[in-house]
Amino acid sequence: MNAVDGSSHVPQDGFASELEEELPSLLVLVLDTSPLGWGGAQSAGISLREAVASLLIFINSHLALNHSNEVAVIASHPTCVKYLYPVPGEDYSMVGRKSTVATGAESSEETNGHQSNGDQNEIPSDASMYRQFRVVNESVMKQLELLLLATSPSDIEHNGRMTDTTLMSGALSVSLAYINRLIGGVNDDGPKVRARIMVVSVCSDLSSQYVPIMNCIFAAQKMKVPIDICKIGNSTGFLEQAADTTGGVYMHLEHPRGMIQYLLTAFLPDRVLRKHLVLPTQSSIDFRAACFCHNKIVDIGYVCNICLSIYCEPPADGSCAICDTIFDPKNLAELLKKPVVVTTATQKFKAKKKKKKEFESIPGLTPGPS
Repeated sequence: MNAVDGSSHVPQDGFASELEEELPSLLVLVLDTSPLGWGGAQSAGISLREAVASLLIFINSHLALNHSNEVAVIASHPTCVKYLYPVPGEDYSMVGRKSTVATGAESSEETNGHQSNGDQNEIPSDASMYRQFRVVNESVMKQLELLLLATSPSDIEHNGRMTDTTLMSGALSVSLAYINRLIGGVNDDGPKVRARIMVVSVCSDLSSQYVPIMNCIFAAQKMKVPIDICKIGNSTGFLEQAADTTGGVYMHLEHPRGMIQYLLTAFLPDRVLRKHLVLPTQSSIDFRAACFCHNKIVDIGYVCNICLSIYCEPPADGSCAICDTIFDPKNLAELLKKPVVVTTATQKFKAKKKKKKEFESIPGLTPGPS
């Protein structure tokens, strides 16, 4: 029958073992909450509220795949990195009970003609919703609202100008620390978790965080944690490198209004199911680096032979700003020399003119007709 149904090409042993070993999946979602970045994303047809609504559907779909799946949501803000879910010190065991009690006591409170003060601050929720979905949705919306309300115009200013840069390196570091805390101390005989990181980014410039971001990329590669990138707006070369190095998926949303379709088709399958799917790939990756002196993207730079620091131009003081290595003055002088450009046409013209003068200087010879 294998020859008839065409299933002989499927590696039955490996595929069966993967199906039997249905391990839970941990999804750490890093959400870029730059106010200026999302203000620019509205011109592309999507707002922060619409993006969060799509992300909550995506998170609920991830939790619905397996009852043991887990999720964490981290906000990358211009001034801080904050857990949207789970919030440290928050007790989520009573969330479902509170909503049920409030729904059952609603009729009696209306009969008495007054409401309790505690119920006025509760976020309205649907009692028919799955409890885990409701817990995540309410926590993300509440913490995100508190974060945005606490943001002032001075928080998005840098050196006197408005910027959309967020603490992406800090968010990736917190994500890796959270993953390491959950799976780092697990014994080989105990339960395991497949972890991955997904980044939703709207900022366009991360050159000032080149070193810490690359450190996070190499740490994720060593931990075998893929980093998926969902990019809205201008592309960022460092995030492309993150997805390529760790084996994740990088997708630039051409139509952000259909964000939920991108999320469910490209980012919902975990790394085990991705082996059997045809996922989008990057046609070209920007592997350029940022210099350590001015944080500029460079095509050709100068590298310290001790600490491998990158400079867009030779240091003026003759020493490395990172490891304080003193460079050879002769080598610096050679690097600071401006190249002398001599074209081939100029060389040929000078040689022809010199040959003509030598020919005319010979006595008794007259130039013949040309």
